[in-house]
Amino acid sequence: MTLEIEDITDSLANRRSDLRFRAHVDYDDHEKVIYAEDKDIGFRAFIAVHNTARGPALGGCRYWSRYGSDEEAISDVLRLSRGMTYKNSVAGLALGGGKSVIIGKPGTRQPSAEVMQALGMAVNSLGGLYVSAEDVGTSVQHILIARGRTPYVAGVPLTALCEEIMPQGIESQAVPNPDPSPYTAYGTYRAIKAAARHRLGVENLAGLTVTVKGYGHVAQVLCRYLADEGAKLLISDITPQACRQIVADFGPETLLAEGREIMSVKSDIYVPCALGGDINDGTIPHLVLAGVKVVAGCANNQLKAPQHADELRRSNILYAPDYVANAGGVIAAGLQYLWMVKPQMTEFPTHQIIMDRVAKIGLTLEQIFVRAEAAGLNTAVVADQQGREGFVQRLAKAA
Repeated sequence: MTLEIEDITDSLANRRSDLRFRAHVDYDDHEKVIYAEDKDIGFRAFIAVHNTARGPALGGCRYWSRYGSDEEAISDVLRLSRGMTYKNSVAGLALGGGKSVIIGKPGTRQPSAEVMQALGMAVNSLGGLYVSAEDVGTSVQHILIARGRTPYVAGVPLTALCEEIMPQGIESQAVPNPDPSPYTAYGTYRAIKAAARHRLGVENLAGLTVTVKGYGHVAQVLCRYLADEGAKLLISDITPQACRQIVADFGPETLLAEGREIMSVKSDIYVPCALGGDINDGTIPHLVLAGVKVVAGCANNQLKAPQHADELRRSNILYAPDYVANAGGVIAAGLQYLWMVKPQMTEFPTHQIIMDRVAKIGLTLEQIFVRAEAAGLNTAVVADQQGREGFVQRLAKAA
């Protein structure tokens, strides 16, 4: 392997770069941005560390083969890493925010073992400043491969890696799941319930129509929570395999007919679980006409631009800020990582402890909703304010 790593932080800050992109508008005083490449295996990646005031920057590794340019990839890593800072802060974790994105080979959906080894080496070069975990296109198994080259990974099986320090007599059902997806799903479910309670005045989702865009690992678990509570589901996905799974799980009447735009379908709650930028100038009018009252889902970067949170507010649609609603996975991975590095100083994060912590996402959102109404602001702005308070206060204490 011939891995080359370039620190491009200064070139970004000074709006110049030797790479093919210029400093992007999404640059937000990031502490460090590196570019890693191994031409022999076709590995190319960016890692961005946004803020470490609360602790090491934790954020997933995304593998994506459909970036149209380096600028698209850098935009993704800058926005996602910033979002992780706020997500971890609002979640109350002693962790900062960072992210890595691997520019995949065209037509591929997952990285090879060699690529993940290279990613591990790139992460290791930061000396613990950034801690990686799974994200879109990567899995627990991929992160375990990366761990062969770096200890700075989260969301990995504690029983396999920390057997010698595991609490004595702990039962298997108490051991947390290394896969963050079920925790993300549960947190998003609690977010939807909190938003429905605040906007619709209901304690139960029974009888409500819920449209869901995307049926990946998180959405599959989330939809089961919603269905079990009696919500009427309509689900769409762009892949034939996922569509077959929707029919198998909930019946053909749940699958949205091909060619229909799900954001135009009449519903009470819209749940975005696919890629970002879903909420924009072109789609908000569809949500309004469809009678949607709540937008709450597990997708990242749901707003195409910040002003779209204002558009939702003006349309009387309650928005559950994405990085608050989908924080269950990072709460699980973060608590496990913090215990793993300091087992004598941190309570062992059992499955139930994590679930109880994730359930508080609903309470956090209720605080944001109330605060936003009192201030006459949109919920995304208030979530950012709350997140910023968390890491600014930590900076002040450190000073």
